[in-house]
Amino acid sequence: MTAPMEIARRVADAVLYEGYLLYPYRASAAKNRMRWQFGVLVPPGFDTTCEHSSSVTECLLERADDAEVRLRLRFLHVRTRLVERAEDGGHRPVAELTVETAGPAAPGAAAADGVPGGVPGPGTAGEADPGTAGAGAPGGTTTYLSFEEATERETEVVFPVAELLDGERAADVRLPGDRSVEAITGPSGRARGRVVREHLPLHAVVRARAERVAGPYDLVRLRVRVENVTGWDDPDATREQALRRSLISAHLIIGVTGGAFVSLLDPPEWARPAAETCRNERTWPVLVGEPGHRDVLLSSPIILYDYPDTAPESPGDMFDATEIDEMLHLRTLTLTEEERRQARATDPRAARLLDMVATLPPELAERLHGAIRHLETPARDDPAPRWGSAAGPGAAPWDDASPAGSRAAPPPDPAPGAADPSAAPWDGPGDAFWSDLAAGPGSSPETDTVSVAGAQVARGSRVRLAPGGRRADAHDMFLAGRTARVEAVLTDLDGARHLAVTLDDDPGADLHRSHGRFLYFAPDEVEPLDAPGPAGPGVSGGMPDGPGPGAGTHAEDAGDMRAAADAPERRDAP
Repeated sequence: MTAPMEIARRVADAVLYEGYLLYPYRASAAKNRMRWQFGVLVPPGFDTTCEHSSSVTECLLERADDAEVRLRLRFLHVRTRLVERAEDGGHRPVAELTVETAGPAAPGAAAADGVPGGVPGPGTAGEADPGTAGAGAPGGTTTYLSFEEATERETEVVFPVAELLDGERAADVRLPGDRSVEAITGPSGRARGRVVREHLPLHAVVRARAERVAGPYDLVRLRVRVENVTGWDDPDATREQALRRSLISAHLIIGVTGGAFVSLLDPPEWARPAAETCRNERTWPVLVGEPGHRDVLLSSPIILYDYPDTAPESPGDMFDATEIDEMLHLRTLTLTEEERRQARATDPRAARLLDMVATLPPELAERLHGAIRHLETPARDDPAPRWGSAAGPGAAPWDDASPAGSRAAPPPDPAPGAADPSAAPWDGPGDAFWSDLAAGPGSSPETDTVSVAGAQVARGSRVRLAPGGRRADAHDMFLAGRTARVEAVLTDLDGARHLAVTLDDDPGADLHRSHGRFLYFAPDEVEPLDAPGPAGPGVSGGMPDGPGPGAGTHAEDAGDMRAAADAPERRDAP
């Protein structure tokens, strides 16, 4: 496997299992009862949930006349695991079955077949033995749970670009159903139940075609459509039933030989018009592999950037690639013995995850705390002084008017009781709170004003929030229309103004104010409600002087028991 394809597979595996099983990795956890959220292609006849049966990837190729494209479709195929209790000469489905073992089970023992938890069986390398069905407990019992597992599926087709330019080519993906039964017996050998696993048949089609892009640059647009064409005629079926005949976490790895892909996220200017005409439905194609190489593309159901990769510090898959591995590792270590037993019984992959966390060497665990990816050299060797510039009041820090070859004098040590400009907002009185945010000595966030719709807005003013369309923070939708108190008028190093505010109805407004943690908006993203109000709680080292007019929480809100999460916080200082 080439290096780009190896990197692509690492990232694709993270996509494939994203959300597969979430902390605390128990089937009984609410977050693990609603699974399979990414890249789901349902049968075309199933319309109960308005999910789609197909995805479309469009991308650009250059120098593609003699190129060949390799399409690798990967997805998960749901396999049900049904536990049945033996009774009255037959079997009855149950959610859980606990049976005695011949002796005390070793910690982490997984199945009636005796395969220790976390040890792959004789099947595909890295996959759990299909016989692994339950989890042992020190008390001499094994628990079996009904749950859904998943099997990796992969198919690959190769097409010369010349053939795709002549017309559409299609490849069938047919997966037959299968069923297996594992007996559950007690210490005496008496049948106690069984575990029934089943895949339902699945039929998909990969369709590909290509067309030349008009213009002088000899570009080719490649279009790949993945369709679930499995028959479906049950209008009353549930989503869980339809998922058994669906492609889960479906994505494509597309390789090219004899050509090169063009980035759709950051195309060269000459290719931008063509890139903007590409239409991708329920996929997000990005370049993968070593940065600069353009021979492999990942069409993902999750938004990524070009050349994504997994963190080298990550010890293994925790099924939550956007979460912090260190936090998941530490939280997993806090699971009780009963919670670990349930997690092991939930899924063989969860059992391997628990083993990985429990045996992770300290030096590898320490790597999860953080890493420096790269260091950069300062833009100039002799930066202008931050304070004491001789350019005059209101000048930016870099407008140093001192003679050539000299430096402005550093600020004197603060007198006893005075603020230290380098102190944290709550460590000193008065202007120290804003020293790190002001553009220079001429700025005063506590007294500056800015004109908004003809009104002067300053600290203490009340405004209504109207987040602008240029914002990318989804939380802003929860802030639109809410009222807030202006805590400061800030000026950044480019001279742009920003308003630091606290929400009127936020029960934690006083706490945010004391720590100097605010929401930030541009002047054109607020509507004035009144003229600048009284100073309200003064900021002395960031601590409020006491209750008064203009405080973020009104008296009538004292009984408001809404969680602080209802007041989303923007922590990105301007």
